[in-house]
Amino acid sequence: MAEQDRYLICRLEDIDSPGSIGFSIEHEGHSTEGFVVRTDDTVSAYQNHCPHTGVNLNWMPDQFLSYDADFIQCSIHGALFRLNDGLCVRGPCIGKKLEDIAISLESGQVFVDLCSK
Repeated sequence: MAEQDRYLICRLEDIDSPGSIGFSIEHEGHSTEGFVVRTDDTVSAYQNHCPHTGVNLNWMPDQFLSYDADFIQCSIHGALFRLNDGLCVRGPCIGKKLEDIAISLESGQVFVDLCSK
């Protein structure tokens, strides 16, 4: 069974609600590019790549949400993904999902949990 390596990303209060924050983690020789999305006290984390083209979703650092902050939005073709589960609801990759990253919230801090070999 693989062990979990935990990485502190930020404090929950560092992310607007709704809001997002990007991160990059070096883990076992690989880089994980991702982002955390917050809605109230709920957080989710996803890989920072569009399932349609593989490009990064953000157009500026930490800018992953649509103008109204109701969806995650791809900066290249405008695909929209639900905040809570990453499902694409509009755009060329409709029905596909963003890749989840394991996350935990503990004492007001947001951690990413990556598996070790």
